[in-house]
Amino acid sequence: MLDLKKDYHVHSNYNDHSPQELSIEKVTTYAEEINLKTLAITEHVRKSSDWIPRYLEEIDRIISSGIKITIISGFEAKILKDGTVDFPSEYEGFFLIASFHTIFRDKQEWLSALKSTITLPFVRVIGHLAPETSFDLTDNELIELSELLKSYDKTVEINAKYRRPPMKWLRIFKENNVNFHLGSDAHNLDEIGNFKSITNLIDFINK
Repeated sequence: MLDLKKDYHVHSNYNDHSPQELSIEKVTTYAEEINLKTLAITEHVRKSSDWIPRYLEEIDRIISSGIKITIISGFEAKILKDGTVDFPSEYEGFFLIASFHTIFRDKQEWLSALKSTITLPFVRVIGHLAPETSFDLTDNELIELSELLKSYDKTVEINAKYRRPPMKWLRIFKENNVNFHLGSDAHNLDEIGNFKSITNLIDFINK
């Protein structure tokens, strides 16, 4: 069952495209005000990111302040064409979402990269998963993908920002007992814990 009080994909002003007012303090305070039980702060990261220690220290400070909800320190990293992720290895113990942020335009290259990423032990979640506009996956390919996701104990995110994965994919993933959780992919305060855009996907998973 998907728990609407748990949001596993929220951003802050440590990236370069969210409002500067979106501080970690405001994010966590707002999450507490709307009665979330769990909040994962998962900022976009690259191997070259130099702000990570400050980011983690700020989250730790909030956690130590006595906030009543569960806060998870995490990251979102881009899946690369070789199947690795753009993520610094020294932080592999943290909660990590791996997502596509580049258009591949080649189904086999895309699928090969995804399969390789799924095998990485430090990747916990596959974020906003969906085909590109130039291709889709067959039922057999989705069944094979389901088996790989289960084998490596990965979670597929039900993403509110992009309304993903597609229903066809969800149906096959659900039939094959893939793990799911919710992620708002919030880049603004009012998007945190807001899953209204994917009510149909949530109802399908929870029925």
